[in-house]
Amino acid sequence: MKILILILAMIGIITNTYSQSTLIWSEDFTTGLSNYYSEYPTIKTESDTIKVIGRKNTTTGQRLLIVKYNINGDTISTQTYGNDSVFNNTLIDYKFDSFNHIYLLQKEQLETYKSKIVLQKYAMDGTLIWAEQISNPADTSYRPRSLEIANDTCFFVTAYKEYDYFEPYNTVTLSYLYLFNLNGNQVWQREFDPDTEISWFAYDIFVHNNTAYLFGSGHRLVKVDLSSNVTVNLNTGLENGVNNVQLTSDTTLLITAWGKYRISETNLNGTVLWTEYYGTNLPSNHSGDEIKATIQDPEGNIYITGRHYGDEYGTSNYTNADILTVKYDNTGNLIWENRYEYGINNGDIANYITLKNGNAYVGGHSQRLGVGTDSDYLVLKIDSTTGVLNGIYRYNGAENGDDAIYSLYVFENNSLALTGLSYINGHYNWTTQLLSDVVLSIPSFSFDSNVEVFPNPIYEGDLLSIKGNGLVEYSIVSAIGQIVQEGKLYGNELNTIQIYNVNTGIYLLQLKTDKQTLTRKIIVK
Repeated sequence: MKILILILAMIGIITNTYSQSTLIWSEDFTTGLSNYYSEYPTIKTESDTIKVIGRKNTTTGQRLLIVKYNINGDTISTQTYGNDSVFNNTLIDYKFDSFNHIYLLQKEQLETYKSKIVLQKYAMDGTLIWAEQISNPADTSYRPRSLEIANDTCFFVTAYKEYDYFEPYNTVTLSYLYLFNLNGNQVWQREFDPDTEISWFAYDIFVHNNTAYLFGSGHRLVKVDLSSNVTVNLNTGLENGVNNVQLTSDTTLLITAWGKYRISETNLNGTVLWTEYYGTNLPSNHSGDEIKATIQDPEGNIYITGRHYGDEYGTSNYTNADILTVKYDNTGNLIWENRYEYGINNGDIANYITLKNGNAYVGGHSQRLGVGTDSDYLVLKIDSTTGVLNGIYRYNGAENGDDAIYSLYVFENNSLALTGLSYINGHYNWTTQLLSDVVLSIPSFSFDSNVEVFPNPIYEGDLLSIKGNGLVEYSIVSAIGQIVQEGKLYGNELNTIQIYNVNTGIYLLQLKTDKQTLTRKIIVK
């Protein structure tokens, strides 16, 4: 046990050293969320502005929040949407149109068994353009499912209606589809026949060529066009349900399953062209493997990631969950696989994948000390050609709580912006970070510990002192990868350089010896 504790302590030391070598800044934003799995934020960029978009809890319900940061981590603005016409609401879905308008789909709880649907359209400045609702004074509940814009004239909404709550075990659930124009006027509504069309409710809506694709239970696909014309495929051949639908470059559909590591390609009628099942190490009466993210490269290759349980179930060597990233070609042939397992019997789960500069970047979370412990932010950088791991980044939040990455953006210079949920003050809040890169090697402890940089922060025009042996070059690099100052060092124990023509902000100071490079963060005021 003492040996195990020592190993874990060393892992923590290495992790902290590694994280500090790549982290430029980290900002927490209070959102007061309670759902660790479905209320996660996403990240987008505009030039050198980082936007974080997601849900925020308030005393009167849930809202959509957009926080903008500049490349130095300063908060530029915050804007909240959804304050109007709702109370005790949950934000179910949101979409942006090409005119920078925001559409919100909300469920407002009226009574214990009764809810209504509220639709809202906002301008980017937070001005409400219109609000509409779907409700019934009778004892009926309307529950929204998803929203998708069809074109610049209309949008679809999926929902389901329930009634007869007070008849034991006789609650009736019917799946609905609505079409609205962009002025909030309902064009039509359709109730689906549970026997011949959709039973229970449709999974999240997918729209292509102004047609709604609704995958229901029992291998069914129902397609509805803007005129409410319906075509049905009662037996697509899909197995294990539908988790995510994605359009491919050759106009077919990539579909991942629920609870299995299965991916399928179908034609636009939903008929399976090929399917690949990675398999499972779990007993037949257990499930838990899950594809969480999918992406396709310009050559048509397919990358999937998520969680996949390890082998030796029920033994001391059994792994709780691993991050399994797999690459297929466009016909489903396996090219490579990469399995990430941290520590002993830890839970490791991927939530997001993106491709950049020849690498697949995977974001997620990983338990820090084993089953039942808190989880850390995790980024994996995987060579997209070979599947070899090129970099790892881990981050433990401020309160040793559950921290999980849900969205990534990689810049041209390999710096990386990320966001997700971090447990702070009893709730899940956003922690957004900027990394200089995700690398595999860890700086030498002797070299790292013997280098001092001062003063820090420093004012433009002042002298920066660098104490350390064997240093031959330096570079000052901005957060977007631009070298703003560089020069020679002469191997002396103490070097000084003048900071000149460097704007206020956060920078990376790269110090080189003949064999290695050390990075320090400096702040110029």
